[in-house]
Amino acid sequence: MKGLNKTTCLSIMAALGSLFAMSACSDKDNTEPIPETPEGDEFMIVGGVNNPSTLYLLTSGTLSEGSVTSVGNGVETTSWSRWFKNGFYYKRTNGKFAKYKYENKALTTVAEIPVTGNSVTYAWLDDKTLMLENASPTGTDPIFSYSIINVETMAVTKSGTITGQAIGKTDNDLSVGSLVLRNNKLYIGFSIFNADWNVTDTAYLAAVNYPALDKVTISKDTRSTYPGAIGSDLPSTVTYNNNVYFLTNTGDRWGINAKKPSAIYRVSNGKDSFDTDYFYDLSAVSSGNREYYGLWDLGNGKALTRMGRTDLLKTFEDYTATDVFEYYVLDLVTKTRTKLNLPLDKGVRTSPVWVENGKAYIAVSSSTEGHFVYTYDIASGAIVKGLEIKGLDYVNWISRFND
Repeated sequence: MKGLNKTTCLSIMAALGSLFAMSACSDKDNTEPIPETPEGDEFMIVGGVNNPSTLYLLTSGTLSEGSVTSVGNGVETTSWSRWFKNGFYYKRTNGKFAKYKYENKALTTVAEIPVTGNSVTYAWLDDKTLMLENASPTGTDPIFSYSIINVETMAVTKSGTITGQAIGKTDNDLSVGSLVLRNNKLYIGFSIFNADWNVTDTAYLAAVNYPALDKVTISKDTRSTYPGAIGSDLPSTVTYNNNVYFLTNTGDRWGINAKKPSAIYRVSNGKDSFDTDYFYDLSAVSSGNREYYGLWDLGNGKALTRMGRTDLLKTFEDYTATDVFEYYVLDLVTKTRTKLNLPLDKGVRTSPVWVENGKAYIAVSSSTEGHFVYTYDIASGAIVKGLEIKGLDYVNWISRFND
């Protein structure tokens, strides 16, 4: 700064300092996280309208605030199978397994392959490998017929039937209620429907070595029945400390066994049968209620479930069309439960819960209070009303698109 007087130099230095400060503030502002907004496709929402009966798929950038609507935005979908993985949407319908890309609020088919049957029982074996239940198997003592699909190449890499359990001559069907892979064991929880289409009084578990899928071990337990649900689109298992917990379904919607309680079984790390020293009798702590559906993992041995109010379940249609379901947090270790302060929900075959980063997002479809996603803070227990979902009569699924 030769040739400038002291006052001029100080003025220039002050101006430069101000400029640098403004630049620093600008850089800081640019690094601030961008607030979540409903404009985005990070989360997938599935719901429907009753008249005419139609299912829609919506997207949102957040579950915590704002609103989304199906009006002019929803994509129609026709399948109950809903798998969102690594930015793709998969569904099974009409004997085909299809992969879709979602762009500009539209689904574009990437590939389709033939599969047998339309079951929605499944298990992700890893991020690119999906096991699907095939049509009811034939042959000697069948339990579970399957196809294993590489979803990157969209090719069936293995198929077969797991056998080992005879169905009685007067029984109608064998139904797989849960399918979970843990510690090189594939666990298949199943039940048998008798001639009256009621579930028999026994819970069955097949433990199968994986990946060989051989050495099948069958065990039975009569403390409850029907380990799982119809289709694993409704989750029914939780893993904690390498132990697997199974919710049983004995209610009148599917299980229909008034003699057995809704309960939770446990399979200890690497074992082949239900623990004889563990049994969480949910009916015993809810005045005999058997209407428990769904089990979502909250971490640290806790899980979320839905219980139908028996005083409100007057007709079969009430399971789908009436506000009857309450939410409870279950501590699977201490065998205690806590009711959440949420509006009554509707819909029995639904998975309206997404858990991540210490929070459970719960989409409640209330006839009186609307359709909102509530954020439950697992650590504090606080509940905050978040995203509103408009244009639908009910919401039955939320998940992250890039799970």
